[in-house]
Amino acid sequence: MTEKDIPRYQSMRVLWTYRFIDLCTPFLMLMFVHFLLSNQSWKEPYTWLGGMAGLLFFVFTQLLGGYSRFVERSIAKKIEIVFKTWAFNVLLLMFIAYLNSAVLGLARSVILVWVVSTPFAILFIKVLINYKSRSTRKGRTEILVLGDGYSFNEFELAQLSRHNIQLHAIEDYDETVLRDKVDLLSPDFLVINLDKTAEPKLVKQLTHLDLKGMQLLALHHFMESFLRKCYIPYDSTELSYLERIRSYDRISYLIKRIVDILVCVSLTLFTWPVMFYAVYKIKQQSPGAIFFKQSRVGLSGKNFQAIKFRSMHENSVFNPYTQEEDPRIFPFGNIMRRTRIDELPQLWNVFVGDMHLFGPRTEWDILVEGYEKEIPYYHERHLVRPGISGWAQVLYPYGANTEDARQKLMYDLYYIKHWSIWLEIETLIRTVLVVLGRKGL
Repeated sequence: MTEKDIPRYQSMRVLWTYRFIDLCTPFLMLMFVHFLLSNQSWKEPYTWLGGMAGLLFFVFTQLLGGYSRFVERSIAKKIEIVFKTWAFNVLLLMFIAYLNSAVLGLARSVILVWVVSTPFAILFIKVLINYKSRSTRKGRTEILVLGDGYSFNEFELAQLSRHNIQLHAIEDYDETVLRDKVDLLSPDFLVINLDKTAEPKLVKQLTHLDLKGMQLLALHHFMESFLRKCYIPYDSTELSYLERIRSYDRISYLIKRIVDILVCVSLTLFTWPVMFYAVYKIKQQSPGAIFFKQSRVGLSGKNFQAIKFRSMHENSVFNPYTQEEDPRIFPFGNIMRRTRIDELPQLWNVFVGDMHLFGPRTEWDILVEGYEKEIPYYHERHLVRPGISGWAQVLYPYGANTEDARQKLMYDLYYIKHWSIWLEIETLIRTVLVVLGRKGL
């Protein structure tokens, strides 16, 4: 097996397409905007500006790692790279334009619309191409998993399959079997999923593969890069990488509060007719209290009263989990739960600072007490305020047991560990898609 026999984790056709898009889209968008908005003829400075913008955007994207296949795993990373790169681009072009008086004479309305619209156009085209490439055999990612330290569940396998990722497992190490599998599959990645210390001969073979170009990934790196969740073993061992999980710094918290207030005000103005209608239907179908208040665990493990529209009949039989076709839920209550209308009163909790718009799900204090005893690192989710929606809520289905709570914790810890304004934007987009009935990106 030679070095060229082991492919690097690159889909060259897609990545060269991305480069072509970055080079050409700024110029084509400038032509399009000029055609729509300007009555003047096309001038040479427009050609210079559009061409320079495409070249600089390509260079900056290359420097920021925008052509790595890892970027294809994350909408948040796509958004971050496109908008950061375009911002650098615009600042440099402004400086160059200051030195070139001919550019200063161009129509300001054309330039303004072009500057605002171009990054959205680039992002849309790239997401569309990435989505289309998943459906092709050439776009499939082959991953070889060595060991059985963690058993991937059906939901995780389905999630990987949607991204055209195929897992192949070798549960028990054998030098010949590993070599034959690598020769047969030419996998893009080899994931180390061992439940015990590797034997010296395995270390030697893996080192040999690494030197020849095979990309090796520890299990927790694979989980974060491809499934976008933090791995938590049942026995609480080897969790040192979770030490990097910290609460938001002051700047991050300020950004989140700004997002909270802006979105909450917008939602309140947009949904007040829906809330009034919900009050009417609750009174009609299940007379009693309009709101349902429950003690939930928030920041630093402190309890607060979460407010929701009541979706169950009053004095229903106690059960901490909701079942399918639960008889306790009245008809409009089902509609509210499916569309998240019952969550709207929690905007008040966000306003007063009990919650964020996005974060770990608010859990009932009765359930939290049991989870903290059974699930390693469960208390880490209380480093930040809970959210009305969140990373776990939009990526994992409704949970009804301790294992589901453990799986959701993995997503919550990923969100806390990797929080950025770009991940916040992606969570917002995914929340909207979930409410509209779409299951994911």
